[in-house]
Amino acid sequence: MALGLNRRNAVIARENPRAAVRLVRDKVATKQLLAAHGVAVPPSLAILAHRRDVSGSDWLDAAEAWVMKPAKGSQGRGVLVVLGCHAGSYQLASGRWVGPETLRLHADGILDGDFTDGRPDAVLIEPLLRSHEAIARMAPAGLPDIRVICFRREPVLAMMRLPTESSGGRGNLHQGGIGAAIDLTTGRVWRAVQGRQPLEVHPDTGQRIVGVQVPLWGDVLARAVAAASACGLGYAGLDLVIDRDLGVLVLEVNAHPGLEIQNVCAMSLADRVRGRG
Repeated sequence: MALGLNRRNAVIARENPRAAVRLVRDKVATKQLLAAHGVAVPPSLAILAHRRDVSGSDWLDAAEAWVMKPAKGSQGRGVLVVLGCHAGSYQLASGRWVGPETLRLHADGILDGDFTDGRPDAVLIEPLLRSHEAIARMAPAGLPDIRVICFRREPVLAMMRLPTESSGGRGNLHQGGIGAAIDLTTGRVWRAVQGRQPLEVHPDTGQRIVGVQVPLWGDVLARAVAAASACGLGYAGLDLVIDRDLGVLVLEVNAHPGLEIQNVCAMSLADRVRGRG
C-alpha cells in the first residue's frame, strides 16, 4: 500500500522539527546553511531584498544567462529564465525579448509576495545551470533534476524528472514531464513514465531513458544525505542537478515532499519507512 497524505504528514510531524521546516522554506537561508556545511549549491549572483536593490542595474548584467526565483517560492512559481542579453534587451526562455523594466516589474512582484500568497519575499538571482552531457542528451530543453527522498539520513527512493515539449520545458510531472525511476544501488534508470504511460525513450528526442546510467551517482546520494542532515530533517525530499561544469549541486530541500515518486518508482514509501521507527 502506498504512503498516503495523512501518514506522510504524521511522519513529517514526527521527524521534522518546526524550526527546520521554517528554515527550508527560505531558499536563501537554506543555501547559506548548506554552504556553511560544505554542501555544494548553485552560486548566488545577487539577492534583492528591497526596492532599492531592484532599481539598480548590476544584477541585470551579473551573468550572460541567469535565473530569477522567489526565495520562498515553491513548485517553480515565479521562476524566470534569461537566456541572454543583447543591446539592452533580454531573451527569456520562451524566446521573447524584453527590456529591463519587465524584469524589474517581475522582481517587484516577487518582493510583494505575488508567488508566496501575499507574504513578503526576496529575489534570488543565480547563473543558468547546464545539464551534464549524459543527461542533456536525453532532454536538451530545460533542466532535468533528481529528487531523492531521505528518511533518517538514508536514501529510500530516487527519480529523475525530465522536461518535455508538452511540459513547457519543465520537469513538472503533472504537466507532462517524465519521471524516471533510479536504482539506488547502481544509479541506473530502470523505469520511466509520462503520466501513467510507461516509456523507454524520450518522446521528443527519441533518446533512450531506461538503462541510462546517471553520472556521479555516488556524489548525488552523498550530497542528498548531507543536505538533509545539515537542515535537521528526518524526512526530506532533496532536489539536485548535475551541472556540466560544477558537478552535483543541491537545488532545494523540501520538508513536505510530494508522493508522486511512488508512482514513478512503482514502490511504496510506506514500505521504506515501516520498521524504522
